[in-house]
Amino acid sequence: MSNISNNSTNIPDEVDIIVAGGGAAGCTLAGRLAAADPSLSILVIEAGINNKDVPNVIHPAMYLTNLVPGSKTATFHLANKSEKLNNREAIVPVGGCLGGGSSINFMMYTRGQGIDYDDWKTEGWTQKDLLPLLQKTETFHRTDPGINKAVHGYEGPFHVSDGGYVSKNFQDDCVRAAAETGLKEVPDANNLSEANGMQKWPKWIHPTTGRRQDAAHSLLHPILESNRTGLQALTEHKVVKVLTSNGRAVGVEYAPNLDTQTAIPGTEVLDAPKVVKARKYVVLSSGALSTPCILERSGIGSKAVLDKVGIPVVSEVPGVGTNYMDHNLFLTAYNSNLPEHESFDPFLDGRRDFMAEVEEFSKEDGSKRIAWNAMDVAGKFRPTETELATTPESFRELWKRDYESRPERPLMVTVFGPGHVGDHSMLPVTQYMTAAIFLSYPYGRGSIHITSPSVNDKPDFDCGILSNDWDLEALVLGYKRNREIVRRMKSFVGGAESVLLGPKFREGSKGSRWDYPTANGAVTEYDPEDDEAIKHFIRDVVATTWHSCGTCAMKPLEDGGVVDGKLNVYGIEGLKVADLSIMPSNVSGNTYSTALLVGEKAASILAEELGIEGF
Repeated sequence: MSNISNNSTNIPDEVDIIVAGGGAAGCTLAGRLAAADPSLSILVIEAGINNKDVPNVIHPAMYLTNLVPGSKTATFHLANKSEKLNNREAIVPVGGCLGGGSSINFMMYTRGQGIDYDDWKTEGWTQKDLLPLLQKTETFHRTDPGINKAVHGYEGPFHVSDGGYVSKNFQDDCVRAAAETGLKEVPDANNLSEANGMQKWPKWIHPTTGRRQDAAHSLLHPILESNRTGLQALTEHKVVKVLTSNGRAVGVEYAPNLDTQTAIPGTEVLDAPKVVKARKYVVLSSGALSTPCILERSGIGSKAVLDKVGIPVVSEVPGVGTNYMDHNLFLTAYNSNLPEHESFDPFLDGRRDFMAEVEEFSKEDGSKRIAWNAMDVAGKFRPTETELATTPESFRELWKRDYESRPERPLMVTVFGPGHVGDHSMLPVTQYMTAAIFLSYPYGRGSIHITSPSVNDKPDFDCGILSNDWDLEALVLGYKRNREIVRRMKSFVGGAESVLLGPKFREGSKGSRWDYPTANGAVTEYDPEDDEAIKHFIRDVVATTWHSCGTCAMKPLEDGGVVDGKLNVYGIEGLKVADLSIMPSNVSGNTYSTALLVGEKAASILAEELGIEGF
């Protein structure tokens, strides 16, 4: 019998531990425990498909194909319409296969700041506590002088490298231009303290195999394929709810995922939801948009929400589904003069064939571009005093309170790539470049709640993007800083006519000018109408960064918390949450590193409680 299947007839009636969700944290948790104690029977239930050797998962350059409509590796959540987004309905994709977001993300190796974890104010979760776990996850291949090796790991299952290819001239150009604006190159912007520096960015890509470093391939599949394990994975099935008895989690109810079926027996679709019991634990690891919904369908949440949908309260935990956070992202795009071999665009417009590049990679002297994500340059930055002086007084007040005396806290992350990641179907076939910004610690908050007891009904999802005006003002600063870098780059063709995606300034305004000298330190000027044009553009395009978190926060129950420092759900024994929903506040960076960290920490907590020695 295979240890991984989409057929529930292969699943036992009872196991020791159920992990509801096979994303980054769930795979890490299950993999670590299964490796430490092969006698444990552990069942991972994943709503998506098996990701094993799926080409657009394992080959880095194919990552954007996971986000096209109809994708079988992503799940798309539609948020409520928002006036703050010019009446748009934000679409938030999450991982829709084994490995979760780690199977489809952009592979940027970005760690939060150490103080981010201190800010969680939870015993056992400070940066000092968590550094050994961060090190445990990774094999860090960068050897640049100036890197503090003491903050990185060198024996973990997840490899961090430059990948197979970079656009070196673009990197050099961007780093030089950023330095001219005051954003200097640093050896390591992921040392847990650097908050104002640019870097040629590392990636979650293996340096020799060229493969994506997702949690399923790196940890779960090797164990599933071994002959000595109690680990099993059931794919293409959704967990409906947690079953409880006398205040304890005793199992889950699950059902086929009607959106991802590939070869599930037709008779199973007609069956009533199935049940699997848990002798020791149920761990919810379905992500910030699904875990709170599972809790609410289980009768765990706000009484007002549960009463509205007719679900009896099992444990009143009002914070379930609140505190939703995401990093607010927007892109600008420009015509570039990059040669074709230094651009990612040929992958996106069809000039460069993915499978041909896979074959090339296998040749000793062949191209290594298939192991490239084009996220070649990025940085974390804080605004200058001059930039702060252009912001409203209300913005400066919060800056003074939350940032001024904390130099390790960046305002945002900036990213530059040699290509246009948008739709190429209506564009001239040529080369482009992209500049992106995402806000490190947005003040806006959203929520997600069920609208019925059914696992298939759309939830009430408020993404919260730009719900706080401070966030918009911060993104305006980000646009202006990125623009100063772009207009100093030799890769930029130059002129307003070469702005492919950006604000629409009125003719003759200060902000419309791109043609004056850029090497003399001059800074673009803007008038109030220009600022409004920037804000309108941001409202039109700002979107998710695929970093959903916070909806089952780890903090006291009376403060809106859902789990305690041991990840126990309040009021229910034997039930834990282990995914990014537990984050009480945000981290400055792509969240994959933190998801792995949560999985590692959850595994250590369970190992201790289970009495597994030498973990």
